[in-house]
Amino acid sequence: MILDPVELLDILGNENRRRILQLLSFRPFYFNEMAKRLDVGPKAIIDHLLMLERAGLVECYQDQGRRKYFRIARKTVIEVAVSPNSYGVRAYRSEDVPKAEGTELNQDIKLLRDELLTLEEERLKLRAILDKIESREMEIKHKACSAARSCTQNPLESEILTALLSGDADASQLSVRLEIPEVVIEDRLKKLQGRGAVHLLDQKWSIT
Repeated sequence: MILDPVELLDILGNENRRRILQLLSFRPFYFNEMAKRLDVGPKAIIDHLLMLERAGLVECYQDQGRRKYFRIARKTVIEVAVSPNSYGVRAYRSEDVPKAEGTELNQDIKLLRDELLTLEEERLKLRAILDKIESREMEIKHKACSAARSCTQNPLESEILTALLSGDADASQLSVRLEIPEVVIEDRLKKLQGRGAVHLLDQKWSIT
């Protein structure tokens, strides 16, 4: 699929579509669940999801109960380069490799081109390392999410524990990240604390 970087920028210019992608980066959701979490009408959520799906940013699947879930399709990279003398935007999948075009160039420009290609190769090597790290990170998060579900009483408690995997946080920070009222977060944290799952130190919550 050929990605239109300008179209992707337009799509991501909508705050609700960005919020949907942020939510889906946490775990798959079904549309009605997203509507409640984001406080956006179900029809609007469906319209946003269809646009994101057409752009190849999200995809849907059905669980055994035939409920349709949405998730991030795959890693997409959008790069914007701005300088006093140039402006450029490009977008590609993580598995795609931007290719340089061969043209009749004078020797000086060929040397510069070769240097740019070398830098691009280094960039791709670094990206491959990052992809490997992200893959391992996702594997660990998946295992951690399963472990969190086994020791919590509801999905919200599981999400709170999973969020704390990234580091200690106070109730306000967790509220912003999970887009849930702070009073609800505090209530769940106290219940988790009562069961010995988390503890509070210097106004920061962490996993016990």
